Amino acid sequence: MPYRRLPTTDKARTRALEAALERVAFKNGKVAISAGTIEELQIVKSKFENTLKHYEMNIQIQNEKYQEFKTAMDAARMYVSHFIQVLYLTSERGEINGGIKYYNLGEFEGKVPPLNNEEEILKWGETVIQGEQKRIQNGGSAIYNPSIAMVKIKIEDFKDAAIFQQNLKRNTTRTYNLMQELRKSTNEFISKLWNEIEETLESESPKHKRQIAQEYGIVYVFRRNEKKKLTDKELQRDLLFDFA
Repeated sequence: MPYRRLPTTDKARTRALEAALERVAFKNGKVAISAGTIEELQIVKSKFENTLKHYEMNIQIQNEKYQEFKTAMDAARMYVSHFIQVLYLTSERGEINGGIKYYNLGEFEGKVPPLNNEEEILKWGETVIQGEQKRIQNGGSAIYNPSIAMVKIKIEDFKDAAIFQQNLKRNTTRTYNLMQELRKSTNEFISKLWNEIEETLESESPKHKRQIAQEYGIVYVFRRNEKKKLTDKELQRDLLFDFA
């Protein structure tokens, strides 16, 4: 005999809930779902659709804003890298009189430190900003092209973009966790709903029962070659029920 297959996607869950409600609305008379279950069905459907819409909206906003975050990140990386490169060249020409010590760059031997991720960019951005301020306070001349003021602006822009992106990620993660819980509880409700429908239709022939149940959204799956293996006895029983 075929087995029931519970929904495995959000679209399938929505279809299952909608099918049951549409069948109830179409049949103004006797239906295979109790009044209490119909009320619960409406609540479950509304909650699932609203939470899903909120989750999808959070994903969309996060994806849309990611490009702004990436642009701010690339700009901050470029300005920090260029400042350090100009700093090395200025030091090499003897124009800052050993002022390289203010920037904690000694171990890199004239190379730009890693700027591969958010943490490294912010770390070295703050380091060169503080270092340049200390050097100038001790009588050094400011470095230009880029100036530390421009580096600071790009770092602040990146900080703001990073905080905003982190907030978006938290929102998406929160609604994702809600959806995970809701998917489980919705499937549990759908299973209970389908049990009630099948129990109400118990007096019908197996074939007719499946036909009506499918109208309520129940999904039956025949195993491989199962249709061909239905016995003549079962087919005859279905016919007897149909013409009784």
